[in-house]
Amino acid sequence: MKVFVSIDMEGITGVCVETQTDQGHSTYGRAAEFMRGDLDAVLAGCEDAGASEVVVRDAHDYSTNLDVLDLPANVSLLTGRAGLLGMMEGLDESFDAVLLVGYHAMAGTAAAVLDHTYCGLVHQAFAGDLELGELGFNAGVAARFGVPVVFASGDDKLAAEAAACLPGVTTVTTKQGVARGTARLLSPRLTAGLLREGVKDALAGPPPGALDLSGKPVRIVFTKTQHCDAACSCPAARRVDGRTVEIEADDYLTAYAAFMAALDLAGSVA
Repeated sequence: MKVFVSIDMEGITGVCVETQTDQGHSTYGRAAEFMRGDLDAVLAGCEDAGASEVVVRDAHDYSTNLDVLDLPANVSLLTGRAGLLGMMEGLDESFDAVLLVGYHAMAGTAAAVLDHTYCGLVHQAFAGDLELGELGFNAGVAARFGVPVVFASGDDKLAAEAAACLPGVTTVTTKQGVARGTARLLSPRLTAGLLREGVKDALAGPPPGALDLSGKPVRIVFTKTQHCDAACSCPAARRVDGRTVEIEADDYLTAYAAFMAALDLAGSVA
């Protein structure tokens, strides 16, 4: 069994404020330790389920949050931001399952810890008429490759979002959201066991349904017009109104890559 792990930071055990996720802040180091702790628990679950190979995509910010030191011999780490598939870079048809670890709820979710959709410039994002966050858009990439997303972890709001997108998916709640930067945190001693058992059960059980986004236009509503101005430099983006661009493509991977490019362009302006 070959498993792909995409791991973010905002949904990790022990993380609840913005500064913890910033490599330039003094609190970041402990958050990175929490991130590795969650990953180690997930990898233990993969081993319990009999996984022969695991590829871990460091999917937070600059993708340089994890160290390859002491990883099991059958685990490789994909680090660095380059690539067309962003948080899902490295995934292809050869995998048997996808795990989304340490994820967070989409922008605008009430009482969710550090809610956003890829970056703080995005007010809302849609595939067709379906409003999605990072979990949904990334699950669409997995579906395009025919690989099921079987597991997701994060706060309780992320767990609800995952269940709505992927009925039957196994979820583990690492904290209870109170407000964007406030949470009831669970002990790493507890979540380590929950993550390990959750992953083992997810890999052993029947896969949930796929989130097929093929042929659906991707629409991004930005918080400010200048970000939309910059995003329109992406050749695939068509401006809909002052803050909205739309991207259409027959292949979802093409639409997703253009989506990522539009976000990078938007982030290039103040």
